[in-house]
Amino acid sequence: MSNHIKAAMSISLLILLSSTLAGCTSETEPLGEEEIGEISVVLTLDFVDQGNQTTNLAGRLTNGSITFDPILIAPNVSAYRVMEALQLRENFTIDVTYYVGMGAFIHTIDGVSGADDWSTYWGFYHDGELSQVGASGYLITSDTNLSWVLTPSA
Repeated sequence: MSNHIKAAMSISLLILLSSTLAGCTSETEPLGEEEIGEISVVLTLDFVDQGNQTTNLAGRLTNGSITFDPILIAPNVSAYRVMEALQLRENFTIDVTYYVGMGAFIHTIDGVSGADDWSTYWGFYHDGELSQVGASGYLITSDTNLSWVLTPSA
């Protein structure tokens, strides 16, 4: 085999490998344009009585909460990734702590944190029910409503 053929095969293999790896994503990467699908997710943030402490959303809140226009996703995207994409689209921030075996826990949204003594926390709800799994473990398979509510501890 000539050196030119070997070089061409090496370059072809490198291009194939690069294009294959380009499709790989991690859980922490935000949704990209290629991941927009047909599942509609409506997300609500409820700051309760702390809406005036938000960084960017205060002027858009109604009675301390905001419901965003739907975001369209592909099946099996986590609720956490939807929240990441929405924060970029709507210009607010989230602060997250990652727990081994449990995944991402959102503790601050647009500058408003749950209490250090855990008397309040950001509760994650889907279709109006408190989720039994974390947002990074909740995979969306059909149209749904998600919300994060500043919730008092029981």
